[in-house]
Amino acid sequence: MELFSLLIKKDKDILAARDRARVICEELGFSVTQQLQVTTAVFELGKNILEHGGGGEIDFSLQSDGDTLSLEVLGKDVGPGISEEEIEDLLKTGSSKSTANRGIPAMKRLMDSIEIESEPGAGTTIRLIKQKTKSAKTLAKNIVSFLQDKFTARNKLTLSEELRKQNINLVQTLSLYEEKNDELQKKNKELLDLKQQLEDSNAELHNRTAELQEALLSLGDRTSELEAQNRRFTAVMEQIPGGVVITDRSGVVTKANRRFYSQFGMEGETVEEIQKMDWYSFLARFKNVSEDEWNKLTISWDNQPTQVHTTSLQTQNNQSQTIQCRTVPILDAEQKVLGRIWIFENPVSEN
Repeated sequence: MELFSLLIKKDKDILAARDRARVICEELGFSVTQQLQVTTAVFELGKNILEHGGGGEIDFSLQSDGDTLSLEVLGKDVGPGISEEEIEDLLKTGSSKSTANRGIPAMKRLMDSIEIESEPGAGTTIRLIKQKTKSAKTLAKNIVSFLQDKFTARNKLTLSEELRKQNINLVQTLSLYEEKNDELQKKNKELLDLKQQLEDSNAELHNRTAELQEALLSLGDRTSELEAQNRRFTAVMEQIPGGVVITDRSGVVTKANRRFYSQFGMEGETVEEIQKMDWYSFLARFKNVSEDEWNKLTISWDNQPTQVHTTSLQTQNNQSQTIQCRTVPILDAEQKVLGRIWIFENPVSEN
């Protein structure tokens, strides 16, 4: 028996399908745990339709087989479809907990059964089923109603039949009361368990929030300290009489003082513009040697990264001027190279 269909085109349609699934489960008498399982599976089904199929629909229907009631959820998308090999891979629940809680593995874990039908270029259909076995008391209630109808159809009832009818009504009332009482007790226990879980989660969240606030305060203090150190470092660099450039391990310029720009006639440029250049190629413009000689020189620098290297450059700023270039490695406590400092000095004239 079909219950309803819902088109899935936007995120809000997924939430609407989840809410309707919850209402259906409540009306059918599913437990709180089963309601959570069905609504979560419907939510994952809607996301799968929207993300992988570009849209589609979800159909809800009800099937009854003897003493078993089955809620069927059918999700159909209009996507490109998937192969049988991909379907088999999707039905294998991931080894990690995070994988098992999402997508098709989550639907498989939450529902009683799952079927996937698809053809490349023809979309994908996913069928989910959650079963609910009727209690013996519910079955007895149906038999009582049947007998009551037969007795009522007679024109005249004997005293024995009248007493039997009253007893049937009493049994039906007691049966319904006991069934509802059992359901209420189960729901009450489930609610108490959920309450305890929420209290534990809230306590953990409170502790983590306090830790995060403490970490943020520490981070703020550290950030202020780093900013102050950076300002001091910049001030020191600007006081150095020669040009200074700092490069990282990959040879990208990270910092330069104003003296460097003036030495090479680059007053209007910034560090970001220098970073677009190859640093060795930039220096080669001021070294009057052949390309092969320059390559040999830079290779020797690269092969001896922890050594101090010196070379002379010829600037072209207004008039030709010789500048002494000295590069010093920046080493950590384990003598690993973190970068290099490049110092450009005018040679001292001899009088």
